[in-house]
Amino acid sequence: MEVVALAPASSHFISNGAYTRFADWRFVHRARLNLVPLNGAKPWLKDVDKRCRRCGFQQESLAYVVYHCPSFSHAWQLRHNAIVDRLHKALETKGEVLSSNQAVLGTSIRPDLVFKKGREIFLIDVTCPFENRKTIFDSARSRKMAHYEPLMPIYQAQGLQPHIVPILVGALGSWDPQNDSFLRRFMSRSYLNTFRKLCVSDSIKWSRDIYIEFLTGHKQYSTSEDTYGDPTDMPDIPSSSESQFVLPV
Repeated sequence: MEVVALAPASSHFISNGAYTRFADWRFVHRARLNLVPLNGAKPWLKDVDKRCRRCGFQQESLAYVVYHCPSFSHAWQLRHNAIVDRLHKALETKGEVLSSNQAVLGTSIRPDLVFKKGREIFLIDVTCPFENRKTIFDSARSRKMAHYEPLMPIYQAQGLQPHIVPILVGALGSWDPQNDSFLRRFMSRSYLNTFRKLCVSDSIKWSRDIYIEFLTGHKQYSTSEDTYGDPTDMPDIPSSSESQFVLPV
């Protein structure tokens, strides 16, 4: 809830349910409070098997289920893609989208979008970390900045002004207010307000579908959609203490 409180858009659906399915509504409130029937979500029980029922990882926490369990890596990418697609559509009329998920200038680095406006180049990367603390957003943003830093001199040598733009939307629908400094340049206030809500609801939808498939074994979606993102850029597997959803004190 610490991260949810950072932006009103993270809870936009509470008053009217906009852009949110009933199934997502039922899921997200319990998920944000960690009131879910998972093996590792009951720390007060000592003598129970807390391993992941799908892959055997030591701690079946909500963070592990919706963000780390390799059984659902394709669904992680589809969650990510939903937000990348919205960004692409929003930006394509505001400048030039040079590439989507393509290696840049002979390197192996693949931004989700490379967007050009005048002499400025924006290397955009979307990530959906599991948001149990604000420090998770901070560290995810720092990792993205470091990952794309080697591209800066390449663009600067061409007389361009490169910028690294991480876009963070939590796996449980928390919106990072730091996204707004870039988006405000290319979206009106009303459009950005709607855009935030749609991205939040997209992330919740996909996390709910991953969670239900994890519990039931029944896939909640049907798509042959290609995936964006560097396939080697996988989330770090947390320790058992890190993977447990932590409530602020």
